[in-house]
Amino acid sequence: MPVLTGEKATRALRAGGFGGLIIGMTGDPKGCSERDEFEASGLSICVDKDMPGIQRVAQMFRSFALNEELDEKPGAGSSSSPP
Repeated sequence: MPVLTGEKATRALRAGGFGGLIIGMTGDPKGCSERDEFEASGLSICVDKDMPGIQRVAQMFRSFALNEELDEKPGAGSSSSPP
């Protein structure tokens, strides 16, 4: 049994000043009060626990990984030229 629900964990992170991405996953249907409260807790995005939702999260991870690889290449993001 978790110590915090996703909603409470998200609220705690935001209250602590965390401004990064928080992806929530839920099995609750849209329009359900529990889902509405979860989405209002400060999530960056909320996806369903179904195959399209899982695929969406996987695509986000691939995008983040690609951006990280680009950022790690020599000279990436740098506008200054060597002396």
